[in-house]
Amino acid sequence: MRSRLLINIFLVVIFALLGAYLFIAKKEIPTPSQRLISSERDEIAKISIVKNKTFEMDFTKNSVTWFITKPFRARANPEVIKLILDLSEATAISELEKFSENFGLNSPEYTVKLNQENLSFGSINDVTNEQYIQVGKRVFLTKTHHGYNLPHDPIKVVDRRLLGAEEKPIIFESSSWLAKHSKDGLWTITSKLENSISISSAKLDIWATGWRTTAATKINEAHDSNAAENDSIEITFERGKKIKFTVEQDDDGYLIRRSDEDIAYRVGNDSGLRLIDPQEVARKL
Repeated sequence: MRSRLLINIFLVVIFALLGAYLFIAKKEIPTPSQRLISSERDEIAKISIVKNKTFEMDFTKNSVTWFITKPFRARANPEVIKLILDLSEATAISELEKFSENFGLNSPEYTVKLNQENLSFGSINDVTNEQYIQVGKRVFLTKTHHGYNLPHDPIKVVDRRLLGAEEKPIIFESSSWLAKHSKDGLWTITSKLENSISISSAKLDIWATGWRTTAATKINEAHDSNAAENDSIEITFERGKKIKFTVEQDDDGYLIRRSDEDIAYRVGNDSGLRLIDPQEVARKL
């Protein structure tokens, strides 16, 4: 009986001390539905992310596409960008009115800049499982998934598709043939060599669509290529932009590099052959 009484007294003391600590050391002000930043999602055109002692990434928005400009040039995966932009709608669970501890903010795990607004991600509260975030001189507690959704590896932020959503080809040109999309909606192909090429517009349209839908099985930062100059295809897009795609074959398939990016896109033997040779598609349809 006495031991049970001592246990109850001990538990009361523990809870009292815990309550005092939470009240004195980090008094919180309930701030339901208070957004962490003022910028609206659609207003954000620049993003910077610094992961402590690991990497720095910069992004800019051009039309509907987000581009990685640091540490390399590439189009960004729109799903990853969506998770980052969710920060613009993140709300505070509570704000710390007074705090004397670091909360991991002296050396934050992540620092994110959306336009001109900075968010620093500190440690996670062991009691509430909420994350400390500093915005300006104010410190908040918020849900942990915002920090978990930030990139862990720059290469995994790259869009694996060979072409962006707004990139619609109208001309393909290699060293041996030229394929064009006319204003009446038909594709034609002509040979630059002595032999002739005959492929229907419908089959060429399927082949061109393959460029827009193909995604790499693996991506890496590009290194110097040994591919010959004629192992390339220049694509002209609807808005006038031209990009050269260098193609290099090896034992594992094909490496495709865009002239405007620093990424090597890996595709398999069958996929790569269909991309670089429209006659290969025509033969199998």
